[in-house]
Amino acid sequence: MDDYLTVSALTQYLKRKFTADPYLQKVYLTGEISNFRPRPKHQYFSIKDEKSVINATMFQGVYNKLPFELESGMKVNIVGHLDLYAPSGSYSIIVEKIEPDGIGALAVQFEQLKKKLQQAGLFDRNKRMIPRFPKKIAVITSPSGAVIRDIMTTVQRRYPIAQITLYPAVVQGENAVPSLLKQLQAVDNKNDFDVLIIGRGGGSMEDLWAFNDERLALQLVQSSIPVISSVGHETDTTIADYVADQRAATPTAAAEIATPILLTDVLNGLLNIQVQMNHALEQKLQYLRERFDRVRQSRVLNEPTRLYEGVNQRLDHATQNLQNNFENLLQQKQHQFNLLEQRLTPAMQRQFQQKQNRYQQLVNGLNLVSPLAVLARGYSVTTKEETVIKRVDQVEQGAKLKIKVSDGTILTEVQGVEK
Repeated sequence: MDDYLTVSALTQYLKRKFTADPYLQKVYLTGEISNFRPRPKHQYFSIKDEKSVINATMFQGVYNKLPFELESGMKVNIVGHLDLYAPSGSYSIIVEKIEPDGIGALAVQFEQLKKKLQQAGLFDRNKRMIPRFPKKIAVITSPSGAVIRDIMTTVQRRYPIAQITLYPAVVQGENAVPSLLKQLQAVDNKNDFDVLIIGRGGGSMEDLWAFNDERLALQLVQSSIPVISSVGHETDTTIADYVADQRAATPTAAAEIATPILLTDVLNGLLNIQVQMNHALEQKLQYLRERFDRVRQSRVLNEPTRLYEGVNQRLDHATQNLQNNFENLLQQKQHQFNLLEQRLTPAMQRQFQQKQNRYQQLVNGLNLVSPLAVLARGYSVTTKEETVIKRVDQVEQGAKLKIKVSDGTILTEVQGVEK
């Protein structure tokens, strides 16, 4: 009877084959990245060509050391080993090293950062103007290179009154970026310069790489003074050149941008400006003299009464119009008053008659309930010391009473009381 293998047993057998095969321990693979999206830790994607595709796994430690960003569609060269993942039965290449195919990793990193900063608007922002007559110039570069010597020589020749302050920095290697950032911050803290020149001499892309750092680019953009970048030779271009307010091909060119033309030429230019200003002033004075003569000879000044002729006529017309308008308005108001008076008099009479009728009704009503009317019918009101007597027990024999009748009061004395 045939022996049947379990899935796990077959998978373990295949995994041992993958790990034991010497040809799969170090695989050199070229292809195009597919289905890549960044994950928090390990990265999983595919490598494909025109006919086939294979899964790829890159662990976090390898991924974090990449000098560039992986992108789908990127052609790459990979060094790694093959492994089989038992739970799913799938195999993949475990990436140990990866670099762009055809161009170096630094070139890819440069283009990626360039694209990122360009999309953020750092290249196309409004660049600051370089002052024409700077008093103080800050220079960040190596203290021992030819850059600072070329800058000092050019400034001394063209504009010797400018003061140059060197901020020495490391411009190459792993310590270059921290050194450049530190000196940039020192220049900003000083807050006493008109313009900044930053740069170094020529070299390979690796030598110039510190000037392609994103942190340096952001700090150059945030600088409080205009920045001139001069990195490498004329054919070399770095991120610092793109974000600076102006790029110079050489250190000498940077010094020429930062300073005006020769001081003697400046003085000659000032003299030419003075001549032009004097000529313009003379022309302006001649124009004002001619205008003054025309005004002085005008008929208005020779016959000043003409100034008031038109004004007097307009005043008369305005006075007449005002008087006519007032009379018309008065007539309108008088007519309105008459109409109101004709309507008001009958209304007042009707109102008075209504009030008089109402008054009479009220008087008649009061008369109906008046005590005087009751007395007139033969009744009387008896009081004792201003108290109305309503019962016999309120008086006693000999009490003096007042009896109110319709035409007067009767004074009497009680002879006796009968209940």
